[in-house]
Amino acid sequence: MPNPILPAWEYIPDGEPRVFGDRVYLYGSHDRAAQSDFCDYKLKVWSAPLDDLNNWVCHGHSFHTRDDRDHKSDTEGMTDRKLFAPDVIEKDGKYYLYAYIVGSKGVVGVSDKPEGPFKLLSQYKYDPEDAGDDGIYNDAGVLVDDDGRVYIYYGFTESNFNEIDPADMYTIKKVKRAATKERSLMTATTHRRNSASSRQAPQGKSEIHTILYIPHV
Repeated sequence: MPNPILPAWEYIPDGEPRVFGDRVYLYGSHDRAAQSDFCDYKLKVWSAPLDDLNNWVCHGHSFHTRDDRDHKSDTEGMTDRKLFAPDVIEKDGKYYLYAYIVGSKGVVGVSDKPEGPFKLLSQYKYDPEDAGDDGIYNDAGVLVDDDGRVYIYYGFTESNFNEIDPADMYTIKKVKRAATKERSLMTATTHRRNSASSRQAPQGKSEIHTILYIPHV
């Protein structure tokens, strides 16, 4: 398999691979070539067959916060700020995009296809008293559990999670603290959490749920 897997002109940081059907889809932020700043006003999706990870295909732009020449903004004038570190999950045949937007609550989009394009469903709805991370839901990772319950994991320099109402997929229930030093693998020489939650469900017979994140250095 070639490394890097994507062309030299493409930049997908904060990568979150997801398997849907017989393909693996790569979601993430989007950096623009030859730019000194990071992230973008649009997201892109790539995918490859599970049995041929040498053959990656670009599905184009999946979500925008600003108009461009062939795609209107998907945020309907609500915000035109940059998109960071999205995640996509499937529930009941629909695909839901969860994306952090700078200076915003973030958004939930929906599509009939894992590659999108995603249409705006809503911003998060929540009681301010139940919102961790000042309600921005930074770099969210989302899990649909086997019992149909939906959870969102997020935070900047802290680690929180909420349950999401599966009836609409954007109403946030009461906040809970997801990880503390007493319940994590951190030691005196490791760093506290910074950002970019990635929720990992149990595999095989395991009953252990894990959270991957970027440490604060």
